[in-house]
Amino acid sequence: MLRNRKVKVGRFTVSMLAIVAIALIASIGAVFAVSYVVLQWTATATVSDNPKVCFINWSNGQKANTFSYAVSIFPNIKTIDENITYGIWNWDTVSHTVYLRWSSLTNSGNIARLYIKVHNGTNTIYSKEWTSIPTFPTAWESFNVPANTKYAIWLEITATPGATSSSVFAFELKVENP
Repeated sequence: MLRNRKVKVGRFTVSMLAIVAIALIASIGAVFAVSYVVLQWTATATVSDNPKVCFINWSNGQKANTFSYAVSIFPNIKTIDENITYGIWNWDTVSHTVYLRWSSLTNSGNIARLYIKVHNGTNTIYSKEWTSIPTFPTAWESFNVPANTKYAIWLEITATPGATSSSVFAFELKVENP
């Protein structure tokens, strides 16, 4: 019976069956509406001067969270610095695992090879050489720093034969939050 009934809507004639179908579809859509809840969490960030493993400034013995280092390099020459101006210091009473990565480089055409070593007089706790520059790996690499120890950072940079201007390296040291 609904199929044969017609309703005039403006200039159009619509069957009652179509109107009932549209109403039914609209009500089904309302039934399937999704409700949600909002969950909340908070974080407190307490300022500490340094994590348990940090850098040490060799000139004054002070702890540091960042540092800058500059060195001159020469085309087609390997430059070696056995103990750059800062080292790594675990000043805690327990050992810690830390992670290092080479995160960026500008002017990659200047650099043919980079080697880094973390060491003290008797022990090397990390070493890594990169020769496929600029497609070097950027993954974190872990090593263990024993309790109450200080380690020097050894850096070797070999420049390409056509090296010009400057290159800027960025390294990151990821340490446990105290």
